[in-house]
Order: sequence, then C-alpha cells, then structure tokens
Amino acid sequence: MYNKKLNLTKCAFGVNAGKFLGFMVTERGIEVSPDQIKVVMETLAPNSKKELQCLTGSLTALGCFIARFTNKLRPLFLTLKGTNATKWTNNCEQAFEEIKRYLTQPPILSSPRPNEQMYMYLVISDYVVSVVLFRHVKDKE
Repeated sequence: MYNKKLNLTKCAFGVNAGKFLGFMVTERGIEVSPDQIKVVMETLAPNSKKELQCLTGSLTALGCFIARFTNKLRPLFLTLKGTNATKWTNNCEQAFEEIKRYLTQPPILSSPRPNEQMYMYLVISDYVVSVVLFRHVKDKE
C-alpha cells in the first residue's frame, strides 16, 4: 500500500481560475495563457533553422486555439521542410503576422451544454484533413 501525501504548496482549492499545463482554466473554459501570447507577439523573424523550429513549436502548442492552424502556418512548415530552412520569406512573414493578429482575441475552449446544438467544421486540402466540433455563440466566430 502506498502512503501518499499532498504537497500543499502545489495545491489550490476553491479557486475560480488558475494556470494548468500552461493554459488558463476558468469557469468559461480553457484559454490561452497571456504568457504564451506575449512570447509569440515579442518573437522576431527567425534567423536560423533552430529559431524557426522553436517558433513553430511555440505556435503548435497553441494550435487548438487557432482556426485553420495548419493552413495558416503552411509557409513556415514548408520552409522548415525545404533545403534552405533559414530563408524567411514574405509568405512566412504574412502567415506569422496573421497568427499574431488572430491571437489578440483567441477563442475559449469550452464544454458543450446539455441539449445544445453543435456544429462540425471540416477542412480537406491537399495537405491536411482536420475537423473541429464547436458551439455557436451569438456574434462570435
């Protein structure tokens, strides 16, 4: 039999919101942490393959919050895949700026409510198949 104890310095009870696994968990749902958004917003165009890998890694962690994520970041992924992975193109810059604009108002991941109508968004392209199940909230994307 294991004798386990809680580490009280790592526990929080009766809170309305908090950080969990790098995301903000609130009564409304799961939100992107402001720290994660700040890192992306302050990132400059990468000058090396390693910097581009770090950038795409940071953005991939936010992928579930970004609609049509794979399509939006395709120029960055193609640059990484290419032989000259250090060349930051105009397409890369445009894609990165679009992501930054999008992250100024990221969506909130939330649970469905009982008997609520759900919608499915399906995207099929030459490069990816993805599907999102979502709730329609009035006046929101």
